[in-house]
Amino acid sequence: MIPKLLILLLIVLVVTPYANAAPLSDKTGLKFTLPVKTDGHSFIVEATGNLDVTNLDFDKEEKSITLFIQSSLENNSLEISFPNTLIGGDYTILLDNDEFIAEIQTGSNVTFVTMDFSGTGKHKIEIFGTTYLDFFEIRDVIDFDISDGYVDDIEGNQSTNSLIFTLFEPGDDGKLSVQLSDDVITPFDDGSFIVLIDDVESDYIIENDNIIINFDSNSQQITLIGTYVVPEFYEIAPLVLATSFIGLIILKKYKKLFV
Repeated sequence: MIPKLLILLLIVLVVTPYANAAPLSDKTGLKFTLPVKTDGHSFIVEATGNLDVTNLDFDKEEKSITLFIQSSLENNSLEISFPNTLIGGDYTILLDNDEFIAEIQTGSNVTFVTMDFSGTGKHKIEIFGTTYLDFFEIRDVIDFDISDGYVDDIEGNQSTNSLIFTLFEPGDDGKLSVQLSDDVITPFDDGSFIVLIDDVESDYIIENDNIIINFDSNSQQITLIGTYVVPEFYEIAPLVLATSFIGLIILKKYKKLFV
């Protein structure tokens, strides 16, 4: 009985992956999911290979991703994927402080870096970009005008289909005018919107495709609610990245069918 239990325990130890890794296939090895949080934004860096990724460092000043590797094999294969908005532009890859020529494929949202290199033990991989947090801000596509005050921030909330304008130094005769566009926010079926000023429903008028909202010096936040609001990129980045990886895994699994 005891030998059987020992054999079962050994099998479990062999097939159980690291806590932060998930096995994909014999060819691709382990997939590591590595979160990066910087300047209020969250991103995911993925690494897939026949080795262990022990840690990740991100340096926004250097615009760099650093992976620390531990390998027990002589021939190593690694694929790294990250959103272009985290770092982008022209890339430079270093392996153990020496420049490395990797295969780089940059899509509209995600960059893939593929590396094959030799050597057991510890390795350090550094990926340097030339841009950082280069992504679409929702205020860049909203045409608005404000008098007797300033707009400090604009947030698009998909869960409530709303645009939230945070005010700064509002005056008693304040007026916010937002040009309406279905690319940004769409109205209800009757063409109306809901406007809240500090969570209290307020009146508005629509003139020449502009919604005009009056506010006073006590106003802090104006919320415009419709049936759809355009998402900011960092809200959809995890979904885009996950979709890209599903396609990548399927392609790798069935690649031999196309050769």
